[in-house]
Amino acid sequence: MFYEGGYSTRTADASQIYVLRASPKPEEFGAVTAWHLDARNPAALSIAARTELRPNDIVFIREQPITTWGRALDQFLPSLVNAGLDAANG
Repeated sequence: MFYEGGYSTRTADASQIYVLRASPKPEEFGAVTAWHLDARNPAALSIAARTELRPNDIVFIREQPITTWGRALDQFLPSLVNAGLDAANG
């Protein structure tokens, strides 16, 4: 998740940052240039600091695996509890 000035270091995977830019040429419809940034690498950060974001660029940061696992549990556990309650009341 992006916040003004950065991203959540609690949920985002700093090694998996991507910038996607669609081609402005109509004849290249669907063509996309993608850059990958590993923000854990100081050398990569120095290059990233000189990279200019443009309007309509998409910045994507993959969430950490534990965040994905936590979201899956958040969706699974309530249904498991409800099923147990239904069985106990049934």
